[in-house]
Amino acid sequence: MADEEAEQERLSRGEGGCVAELQRLGERLQELERQLRESRVPAVEAATEYCQQLCQCLSVAQAGMQW
Repeated sequence: MADEEAEQERLSRGEGGCVAELQRLGERLQELERQLRESRVPAVEAATEYCQQLCQCLSVAQAGMQW
């Protein structure tokens, strides 16, 4: 619990930009997965859209991270 609170405090002070970005990335990937599972379009079309969105999401995340 204390570790979680310390992490949140670091994020609120602007530290851990990569951690915050990874959290957003995880949330976005979960949303993409949900959309894929709930899609009513043919499986190949849904999978293609998922892959395109995944690549875009990873590209944006990589650009936002400071290595």
